[in-house]
Amino acid sequence: MTTTDTRPGVEPASLLALMSTRRVVRDFSPEPVGDSQLWMILEAGRWATCASNNRVHRLLVVRDPARIKLVADMSPGIFSHPAAMVVICTDLHAVAAAQLQLEADRTIFIDVGTLMMNMMVEAHALGLGTCPATSFSRAGVGVVLGLPSHARPEAILQIGHASASGPRVLSQRSQPSRLLAELVYWERYGQAPPLSPS
Repeated sequence: MTTTDTRPGVEPASLLALMSTRRVVRDFSPEPVGDSQLWMILEAGRWATCASNNRVHRLLVVRDPARIKLVADMSPGIFSHPAAMVVICTDLHAVAAAQLQLEADRTIFIDVGTLMMNMMVEAHALGLGTCPATSFSRAGVGVVLGLPSHARPEAILQIGHASASGPRVLSQRSQPSRLLAELVYWERYGQAPPLSPS
């Protein structure tokens, strides 16, 4: 059976280079993010992998500075005020309709990660910075954003232009990037690859 290659002419090495230059941005400038840029980022999230294509997550875009400040005030994982936030929520009605078990089905939370990563790479391609946040008061964020009881916030993606004040400062807990050869085994756990990557 012959399959048709549907890739739109993306150069694999260029895509890898894009991914390798993405960095977390923790300090944002007040410059706004355009509607068209946000829609492209959201579209990238829509194309993320999703277990059984259940699509139980909903994305809430927040750009009101006052509400962003309130969210940041109750979020230890947010250090600055980005121009926009995308709050990834699990829709409990959708979970029930798909007959999933919220706490037992790990794919629900894996899908949050793939959705987030797609949006982060697209934002980087657009020249924007991003930072994921999972450390926040779920109840507090729900109140501040007026979330209905069936919308459970799982993660917040901060989006904006990186501040020009200086380079990103790594925390003491941050580690340098590991070499691929340090992270990969071949055929058996602990067995080195036959050829080290260049």
